Amino acid sequence: MSINNSSIGVVLLGVSAFAARALACSCAPPPPPCQAVGQTPLVFLGTVISANAEGVFKTAQMHVDRLYKGQVKETIELFDDGMCDGPRLEAGHQYLMYTFIFETGAIPSRGCSRSRAVEAADEDLEFLKQYSAGRVPTHVSGTVRYRPDEPEDSKLGDPGRTPMKDVKVTVSSNDRYFSTSTNSLGQYSFTNLPPGQYNVDAEFSGYRLNWAPNGLTLHPNGCIEANLLMKVDRRVQGVVRDRNGGPVPGIMVEMMLANREVKSWQQPVLLAITDDQGRYAIDGIPPGEYFVGINIKSTPTKQHPYASTYYPNTTDVAQALRVGFSLGASVQEIDLRAPEKLPIVTIQGIILNPDGKPPRVEDHPQVRIKEPKLYGQIEEEVIKIDAEGRFQFELCEGVPYSAFAFAGPVRTQIYSAPIEFTPTRENNRLVLILSKTSADFQKARSAFEMTAPAK
Repeated sequence: MSINNSSIGVVLLGVSAFAARALACSCAPPPPPCQAVGQTPLVFLGTVISANAEGVFKTAQMHVDRLYKGQVKETIELFDDGMCDGPRLEAGHQYLMYTFIFETGAIPSRGCSRSRAVEAADEDLEFLKQYSAGRVPTHVSGTVRYRPDEPEDSKLGDPGRTPMKDVKVTVSSNDRYFSTSTNSLGQYSFTNLPPGQYNVDAEFSGYRLNWAPNGLTLHPNGCIEANLLMKVDRRVQGVVRDRNGGPVPGIMVEMMLANREVKSWQQPVLLAITDDQGRYAIDGIPPGEYFVGINIKSTPTKQHPYASTYYPNTTDVAQALRVGFSLGASVQEIDLRAPEKLPIVTIQGIILNPDGKPPRVEDHPQVRIKEPKLYGQIEEEVIKIDAEGRFQFELCEGVPYSAFAFAGPVRTQIYSAPIEFTPTRENNRLVLILSKTSADFQKARSAFEMTAPAK
């Protein structure tokens, strides 16, 4: 016997999306019923007939008492792999299930959903009653809150952030736009919107939208809960031009704290890549004094082959101008001049064992090219290594880099000593000898980091 309720709704999410969700065990709070029903292929009320706790997966036989969405047999089997959220199914108890069916026919009882015992499902059942009767209007709602600067914000969840009144909120779908303003509690709401895909934006003088969900899908008789975060609008923007005044696309513009005592890895990541018109914008800037420039925090690479250049146009940080931001809103226009591209050198390398022979192909030898002192990894493409241990890649001429290689099974990998090198057309050879155990490599790396010059 089959129960079919296709008139209620259409399955809009694929099995693969839900399978991925079931394997992710960091679950956010579940959405409200009107949103959960829209994004779930199978929703039903059922009573557990029997439960089996033997083996890796627990299973339960369930009678489907009422089907709200999807298609399924009257009696089904669900499996419980112990992962993610979900109710513990016990014989004789009734549950409201939000789930899906794998291509194999298996039905999970867990997976970051609103599934719950019927005793805790009053809100859901009331909504489903209206949903089944087709009397639920669509709506999009949420709360707009202020997000303070770090580190204060790390101590706050949404309830600790201040709601913002009179924020203009706009939802859009293709060429349709709908706007409203938040109330004294920071809340907004749109009712009876046409089903479809929506984006949401918010505007408030002196602030910018810091976070909003993307790709909102409004289902028939459904809803979307979209909470938004606003921050003080501190921004640097401008255009990067070449020596002739033309715009330069693909340039990496960076900011770094002028306080040199703050370690590089402790600084916020503030960067932007120029668009086709050479324009860039960096926002979300915490209060402080900064240097602005091109490649001032990152090592030049083939993808970004420019020497560090500070505003207003100097390679010497001592001559750079500082850009300051206070607690209030501030938008600063800073145009930059791009230096000439650095020449590119093709490095010819080889990996060898201590006996002079190349590592075995089945040991999967690999090379890592990093910034000086083994900081960030810089190559963006996998370096291919042939059966003779040979490889090649391209780097900027005259720029210091560091490198090492490794090969073998994870627990018994053999490493080369880390080395620092500066490519030139005459110095374009790299030999990496696999002679160190993991423990030896860590010792060598520590010594290397102590002696290698910082960027």
